[in-house]
Amino acid sequence: MPTAVLLLSGAILAVAGLGYLSPEFGNWVFAACVVIAADPGMALPSQPLGHAVPYVLHVFLHFGLLHLAMNLAVIVGAGRPVGLAFGTGIRGSSGFLVLFFLCAAGGAGLQVLMHSGDLMTMGGASSGASGLLAAVGWVMGGWRGMLRLAVPWIGLNLLGAFTGLVIPVPVGWFAHVGGTVTGAVLTPVLLGLFGERRA
Repeated sequence: MPTAVLLLSGAILAVAGLGYLSPEFGNWVFAACVVIAADPGMALPSQPLGHAVPYVLHVFLHFGLLHLAMNLAVIVGAGRPVGLAFGTGIRGSSGFLVLFFLCAAGGAGLQVLMHSGDLMTMGGASSGASGLLAAVGWVMGGWRGMLRLAVPWIGLNLLGAFTGLVIPVPVGWFAHVGGTVTGAVLTPVLLGLFGERRA
């Protein structure tokens, strides 16, 4: 398993575990990491690290064990081949993490951009994990492989967003779309910049 995937998964698990053990820490993580969206002009509640940092840190905030388990399954499953494609050294591991967190930021950004109505909060690693779905498609089959995985996932999420698909928990449909599109655009670029050349 690539080092970057282990570090990322371990960090997400550690934050979740500490949040369960210490409600005070869990409350701080929520306040610091949750992405808040609201209509323009609506005052946002203050956050310990400001309103920009959660665009990246929301990947450490999960709403229940099922939410956490689903995201970790995608990170490990899709992350392994992507991490191996980058390489397991410092350069490749850094590239993998840059890709993941840029996908997370892209997903959060689109969710906020498309939001309208009452104040909304968002957390979870599915924005970054969605980017890994596009990335693993690229790694396994180039543009065609990427499209085979990314297009159905984007379509499903757009369907959910525009039809108000009812499921038991709220879903950041546009965060998934934004993360996937970011992954599709940046994976070839970042592999070229950070991929460890093999002799």
